[in-house]
Amino acid sequence: MNNKIHNQIKAIAIYQIVGGVLGIALTVWVMFSGEMAVTQQALRVGLFAGGLYVFSILCGRMLFRNQKRGLVLSLINQLLQVIYFSFGAYGFQYVAGLRIGVGVDMVAGWIFKFRLALSSFHFSIGTDLGQRFIGVNLVALFLIFWIERLLEQLKEKR
Repeated sequence: MNNKIHNQIKAIAIYQIVGGVLGIALTVWVMFSGEMAVTQQALRVGLFAGGLYVFSILCGRMLFRNQKRGLVLSLINQLLQVIYFSFGAYGFQYVAGLRIGVGVDMVAGWIFKFRLALSSFHFSIGTDLGQRFIGVNLVALFLIFWIERLLEQLKEKR
């Protein structure tokens, strides 16, 4: 395999590992900083978030061991991050790394928004937060196209 492809895969691996570690650190900090009550439900959501961040770290590690399998897992990881939303009692947002998001906030009409975030997580079922928005993480979308191109290049080399 040529060095250019190897370096690109290494960059994606490092990005996912750093994003996962940052996500775990931020989750632990938010949960135990004293700003919120740590309830059983908060612990469950924290563990769910932690599991997704661990998945991101494992995707990055897999890229160093088995590049094709690592790229497939990385593709799944990025697909989980590409759309974020909150409608009524349901909401989901997962970012392991960087989010440059564009979306529509529908609470006070249709307002287009641009959002930046580092490793973040939001999950809600049954709790109406009064938010109505949907967005696309442009970083994750870019990585999906990049990973697909790398998968094609790996197939051509074999």
